[in-house]
Amino acid sequence: MAHSATKSMFFTLLAVAFVSCMKFACPNYLSTARFSQLPLSIILPLLPLILYFLTSIVARSSASKNLPPGPVSYPLFGNWLQVGNDLNHRLLASLSQTYGAVFLLKLGSKNLAVVSDPELANQVLHAQGVEFGSRPRNVVFDIFTGGGQDMVFTVYGEHWRKMRRIMTLPFFTNKVVNQYSNSWEQEMDLVVEDIKDNEKVRTEGIVIRKRLQLMLYNIMYRMMFDARFQSQEDPLFVQATRFNSERSRLAQSFEYNYGDFIPWLRPFLRGYLNKCRDLQQRRLAFFNSYFIEERRKTMASNGEKHKISCAMDHIIHAQMKGEISEENVLYIVENINVAAIETTLWSMEWAIAELVNHPTVPGEDQR
Repeated sequence: MAHSATKSMFFTLLAVAFVSCMKFACPNYLSTARFSQLPLSIILPLLPLILYFLTSIVARSSASKNLPPGPVSYPLFGNWLQVGNDLNHRLLASLSQTYGAVFLLKLGSKNLAVVSDPELANQVLHAQGVEFGSRPRNVVFDIFTGGGQDMVFTVYGEHWRKMRRIMTLPFFTNKVVNQYSNSWEQEMDLVVEDIKDNEKVRTEGIVIRKRLQLMLYNIMYRMMFDARFQSQEDPLFVQATRFNSERSRLAQSFEYNYGDFIPWLRPFLRGYLNKCRDLQQRRLAFFNSYFIEERRKTMASNGEKHKISCAMDHIIHAQMKGEISEENVLYIVENINVAAIETTLWSMEWAIAELVNHPTVPGEDQR
């Protein structure tokens, strides 16, 4: 981005120098009727743009020899006009049939290399995992992750390894599975019981997604905070789901993608980014006040006798030892609420829909 701004400034100065020299060397030409119809306020902004695009075309043509094949791209927009805002796996698979196992899509100013081959994917994800370990950042995710203070969007390196180590112990070990398996089964049994006891299920049907959402929140919040929500009408549950749904909507919306891929349009994003900042400030304050601080108070009141009983105790303990900051604690909670809950809910909803739409699937799978 800084490089593009430098080039743009250079071309602006070049354009000013060009027009000034022309005005000094050929005053009569610039004063002709045809040229004088265009004021300098229009000419000056257009000249650097034209020069910038000309040099971009030259640079692109010289670099294209080392780039994978792909559909023809258009100035400014790249391939966005062809692919739209729906880069799903079916579209990418169809493009790979035309352009090969590795092809290139240009989205605005950014290049997107698509790998559609198991062995090549292994090279990217495993053999060269260090080079491809960091996720690309953008203006909206920088707001929602505090510029990479979380685990998901932090830069691959020492900090990421430290965060992974802290997160592994309370979430991804056999001890955790044995500790919480009974509570997971309890939450699933409650879903079945609620559906059986609901008379409206037989007459009107039920939107099962809402009940599954409560189940997943309770599973994760019992692991994370040793807490659970009483029902779908629980005020804290309503607030948590609203905050997380709005966060997902803003983070995945087309409304900001254009500004992220086409830097010239970023000034139009100010209102949208302010919405994201306002939501994130209220959302983090909610998590901190009702869940993180509650665990801090419990740990402080128990003193040295306190036994770590949930993931947040373990994470706060790591923060008290100076391994991570208070901001890291907040953004870990941010990650869990979206990556561990919402994505699992989408997967379960999709799986149930597939089973309903394919009743001939073997009975074992349906059970």
